[in-house]
Amino acid sequence: MPELLDIQDWTGGERARVLVEAAEWGDRTMIAAVLQGAGYATVGCAGPEGTGHRCLLATGAGCTAALEADVVVHALRTTDPRNLEALRALRRERPDLPVVVEASAAVTRQRADDLAGCWVVEAPLTPERLLDAVERALAGVV
Repeated sequence: MPELLDIQDWTGGERARVLVEAAEWGDRTMIAAVLQGAGYATVGCAGPEGTGHRCLLATGAGCTAALEADVVVHALRTTDPRNLEALRALRRERPDLPVVVEASAAVTRQRADDLAGCWVVEAPLTPERLLDAVERALAGVV
């Protein structure tokens, strides 16, 4: 069953604000817990895949979380065209915003143009790889 889009507040620490995009509630919760444990503030989004609706940025409606974020963790399937549209809209709206993308090696090769400039973490996302990628993205280190 699709989740509802709702307004959430940033939860967690003071290091930086991380928008966590993952379709499954459990995945978002795990990613947010790891990030909050490291001092980051997070807010979650189920994305088009999880809500059954187009991304607000893609529709032109705007997204407060995306506009306030210091970094985004995009753990949505980039093989889903709705999620890919959301990623493209995010990159278009905030071209300098660091984006960490969880993707398989095969998807990384297939979607090289869409993932250019992103910090790609090979799936499955582990806490260590997640934190390393977020820290590198915030520092601008490839």
